[in-house]
Amino acid sequence: MIPKEWQLEPHYEPTFSWFSREPHTLQFMGQEISPRESEDYPGWYFSHGSFPQIVDSLEEALTQLKSRLKHWNLSDIFGRPAPYQASKSERKKMLADLLGAPIVPPPPGYDPDKDEPPPPLLKCKWELGNYLLVAAINYTPFRPELSTYFDQPNNPIYSLVGQVCTLQAATLADLEREDEDEDFEAEWKELAVGTVHLEGNRLTVGFWSHTFEAHTPVYGVAYKEASFEDEKMSYYLSSEAKE
Repeated sequence: MIPKEWQLEPHYEPTFSWFSREPHTLQFMGQEISPRESEDYPGWYFSHGSFPQIVDSLEEALTQLKSRLKHWNLSDIFGRPAPYQASKSERKKMLADLLGAPIVPPPPGYDPDKDEPPPPLLKCKWELGNYLLVAAINYTPFRPELSTYFDQPNNPIYSLVGQVCTLQAATLADLEREDEDEDFEAEWKELAVGTVHLEGNRLTVGFWSHTFEAHTPVYGVAYKEASFEDEKMSYYLSSEAKE
C-alpha cells in the first residue's frame, strides 16, 4: 500500500489573464519576448497574467476569483494594474457570468508526472474594449513535502527505487561556513548517476553505496527528491537524472 504522504493531494490555481488585440513585445526577467498570437484565442496576444497562487480547494479558488473580480484587484506579478477599468455594472455582469460558468471535475486518475496538463476546470472570458480578460481555475495536484526517518516505510527514497537518479553531496563543514559567511558558497559535487536500490539502510546509486543509521532524518517529496545527512556530508537525491 502506498504511504499516505506519497499520494497526490488536490490543489487549484485561480488565474486571470489579459490579452490584447495589438501585439506587444513583452519584458520578463530582463529579456524581451516576441509577441505570439494565442492558439486558444485567435486574434489576441497575451499581455500579462495575475499573480499565481495555489489553494487547497475548488471553493477557495472560486472565492478568490469572485473577490478579485468584484474589487477589480487584477494587478499582475509586477504590481501593474489592470489595463482596463470596468464599471460597477460591468463587474456585476461579469460576476454573474463567472458564477454561471460550468465547472468540469478533475480527470480521474490524472498523474502530473506522466500526463499532459488537463484543460482548466473553469474558464470564463470577457471582451473589454481592446482587451480580453480570461478567468480560469487550473487543477494542479502535487505531493506534499514530508519528514521521516531512514528506516521508516514512508521514506521517500523507497519511491525512487528502480529509477535512474542523480546523487549530489556537500560537506557539513562547507554548509555551516556558508551560513556564517555570505561570500562563501558550498560546493555540491555529483557523487553518482544511476539506478537506485535500498536494502535495509544501505543505499546504492549506480556504483556508489553507503549504509546510513536507521534514525537518520530524511526530508523530501515522493517520486521526486530526498535529502539526508551522515556525520560529514549532506546528500541530495533527485529523480531528475542528468544526461
